[in-house]
Amino acid sequence: MANFFRDNPDLLFQFRHGLKWKELVELTENGFTLPDGPKDLEEALGFYEEMMEATGELVAEVVAPRAQKIDALGTRLEGGEVVFPKELDEIYEAMKELGLFGISVPRELGGIGAPLALYLVASEIIARGDVSVMTHYGFHGGVASSLLLYSIHEGSAEFENGRLVRTRFDDVIRQIAAGDAFGCMVLTEPGAGSDLAAIRTKAVERDGKWYVTGEKIFITSGHGQHQLVLAKTEEGKGLDGLSLFLVPRKIERDGKTIDNVKITKLEEKLGHNASATCSLLYEDSEAELIGKRGEGFRLMLVLMNSARLAVGLEGIGVAEAAYRMARDYATERKTMGKPIAEHELIAEKLLDMETWIRALRALAFDAMNAVEIATRLDMKLRVDPPKDEEEKAQLEKRQRRAARRARRLTPLLKYMASEKAVEICRDAMQIFGGMGYIDETGAHKLLRDALVLPIYEGTSQIQALKIGRASCRERV
Repeated sequence: MANFFRDNPDLLFQFRHGLKWKELVELTENGFTLPDGPKDLEEALGFYEEMMEATGELVAEVVAPRAQKIDALGTRLEGGEVVFPKELDEIYEAMKELGLFGISVPRELGGIGAPLALYLVASEIIARGDVSVMTHYGFHGGVASSLLLYSIHEGSAEFENGRLVRTRFDDVIRQIAAGDAFGCMVLTEPGAGSDLAAIRTKAVERDGKWYVTGEKIFITSGHGQHQLVLAKTEEGKGLDGLSLFLVPRKIERDGKTIDNVKITKLEEKLGHNASATCSLLYEDSEAELIGKRGEGFRLMLVLMNSARLAVGLEGIGVAEAAYRMARDYATERKTMGKPIAEHELIAEKLLDMETWIRALRALAFDAMNAVEIATRLDMKLRVDPPKDEEEKAQLEKRQRRAARRARRLTPLLKYMASEKAVEICRDAMQIFGGMGYIDETGAHKLLRDALVLPIYEGTSQIQALKIGRASCRERV
């Protein structure tokens, strides 16, 4: 059977040797002291590889064969609800049965309890099958993991002997991990995309409850039940006037299920046609404040940076699909007495595509190490800090070092992988020639899907600014 993990030697190599598994797993499993966890590193890695092998088979056998169909059918809005094609529902059901949505969610909350790195590796594999599927998938692990971190940040998570007992958001995290509900990140408004300080959506507190009012646009998975919404609570304070809210799309009132958030529009797009991109209307929508007033932007950065890392892996996945499609076609298509893969200019282009994909993947795994180690060390210092002051100081130093590296590598990966994905998909279409312009090959679909990568989750220009600022801080 086809397998998108097992058939990729470079991905296998990076999976086995590119991640700092010893450090990652020991932090995740609290030094292998958890009763329901793996007993040692070897057992953990064996399970992780089995999980990715099963993912690779599912994507090759279930996702990829349906990619063209779900792109053609797209999604539609009926009676205020997003309707997916049955082929997409079949994909999500298969992913749900495999437990993919809860890979990085703690076992105490119904997940598998693996490092976030495993979730990101799965994201690359899924993106190779279809980016619309990956886009929806990405907001499961991202939202669930962020809610756990938010609960730790605000002190509402409880631990005993290094083991998670409960969080403020248990029910929500469990639903997302099980694949029973979607989550989404809600920032963009008309006139407030990159400039989040221009957000006009407001949240007010009345009688001890919070209510959100405003309009949001371009929201990926905006049909999701569990919405992390950025809204203004303080006037005249710019980014410091924003707060973060958990807003359920549907609520129970007077024994009836009603819309707490209305889907007003489903965008028609150039690509990602099986991904629901929604306009949302909040009219005194019931909400829960996360953290403190004015912390919204800083808290949302947790999810934004995770999303940017995921977009980097998404870019690598779609580039891998484009390279393989072009390579296979060039091997079969003959002109002037030989396959076009043997013509020098085409051979050079294919080699360049493969080299860039390998380089980007190496960068991605380096970034994954930095981000997760920084996050895990921060969690440990918050919930189970060493009693010895010298040991604690050493952990703090390691955390700061990893965080600095994460700040550099995350925007670099997002920038490079997004831009190169577009270039590689464009080159693949060129190798196909006229056939690349025809629907049946699927070559132009990959290019259409790639074109948004340098735009969403922070444009390439914003990433360039972040890279420059991180470099300046290092020099200072």
